[in-house]
Amino acid sequence: KRIQFAILLLAAAVMVFGCSKHVMVQVPPRVDLQPFDVIGIVDFESDAKGTLPSFATQRFIEAMQQSQPGVYVLELGSAEELKETLGCDKLDFAAMKAIKEQYGVEAVILGELEVSDARPKLDLHNLSSAMSMSAEVDAMLSSRMFETARGATVWTRSTRRTDTIAHVGINGKGSVRFDAKDPERAYGALVDALVNDITRDFRVTYVRQ
Repeated sequence: KRIQFAILLLAAAVMVFGCSKHVMVQVPPRVDLQPFDVIGIVDFESDAKGTLPSFATQRFIEAMQQSQPGVYVLELGSAEELKETLGCDKLDFAAMKAIKEQYGVEAVILGELEVSDARPKLDLHNLSSAMSMSAEVDAMLSSRMFETARGATVWTRSTRRTDTIAHVGINGKGSVRFDAKDPERAYGALVDALVNDITRDFRVTYVRQ
């Protein structure tokens, strides 16, 4: 038994000593935003109700600037407003060049948020709480960054998630309602998770070596 105990102690010491040699090495972000003097961003498009699209856009901007402090972002408004200002039908490579001339930005970010209809989750053990029940939704966030000088895509990423949202209920017609005027209250956690995933390419990471 003493020999077995000694062997276990030796093995533990080797493991501790071996782990102590490992160091965390910083890995630069896959996408470096610093070379772009100013980055334009168009309000994310979405068929979601309320102010959820603008809420997601602001969360995306916050994540960008937290990941790489010092990045300048110019908000260009909605896609429809921008197209009307530029006099174009779509935001293609020609429009990107026009945006550069009009606003002086080096890159432009577009995004789209898709949110499915809410599926109510009933609590059969407490039917009296049906008016404050939760619901499950599927959501996908996609984004793309264009270089305005040539209209070329320099980065694109998408992510999807199924999550439960709170503060929903049943209206008089039997359909699901939610607090669309306060998207952070209903969808805050879901949007934050999507944004956190889609902006991972902008963040510094660490690996053990």
